[in-house]
Amino acid sequence: MTWIEKIRLNKIKKLLRREPLLELEVFKTLQGKILADCTLYLGEVKQLHLSGWKGFKLYLQNSAGSLSEIPVIKGIYSVGGKDGIKPWMDLEYSEDLAFSGSKNPLNKLSLSSANLDKNLFKYLGDVIPPGGHLMVSYEGDQRIHTDTIKSLGIGIPPSATPLGYLIFLAGFQYIKDWYLAEGGFEGPRKLWGEKAPDQAWLQIFNEKTIQQITQFLKKRDTSTYKELEEPARQRAKNILEMIQKHN
Repeated sequence: MTWIEKIRLNKIKKLLRREPLLELEVFKTLQGKILADCTLYLGEVKQLHLSGWKGFKLYLQNSAGSLSEIPVIKGIYSVGGKDGIKPWMDLEYSEDLAFSGSKNPLNKLSLSSANLDKNLFKYLGDVIPPGGHLMVSYEGDQRIHTDTIKSLGIGIPPSATPLGYLIFLAGFQYIKDWYLAEGGFEGPRKLWGEKAPDQAWLQIFNEKTIQQITQFLKKRDTSTYKELEEPARQRAKNILEMIQKHN
């Protein structure tokens, strides 16, 4: 670990000790979570303009103590608010990482290839209670972003896209494609995962997801998009099996 990284880590530790706020308890939960021989490293937390909103960045730290050059996760955590709004997160995700301090190819990591992405999203999903939601942008130049955009464009349901499937596995039963134009300032396109607040909503979300998945599975594959449709069909079948198992 470089001296700069040590300073940053000490600052985060002091922040987590002196501010016993609900949102910081969430970051304590994420800090140090294990992903194979890496751990999650909380690189930055800052107060945003709205009360209860925190901007944050999560890096991966490898066994040599080096940090990923870019955050694996960055975004906003909110404790919720009026009218029963539960905690939520609005995130950007990077699955392909390189670690600082070396240009050795071994210091590069693909979370999807290493099968670490599902555990990462499970950690994120665990800090959002029933009734909360998780938003993840699919605007980016990494493969998970481009494949998700292409998948949505050819009619693959959000939950069966590469990114949507991770959100579903994180405990969010209904995934929708979300795009919001805010007074001329357009936010990034994202997938929005809803976590059911109770059994009644769980049934509704499951029915919506089953309908989307079933309609998709009835369609025939096209040779043009075979590389996207085949894995999407397998993800869709997995989703149906998981829903049926828990019904």
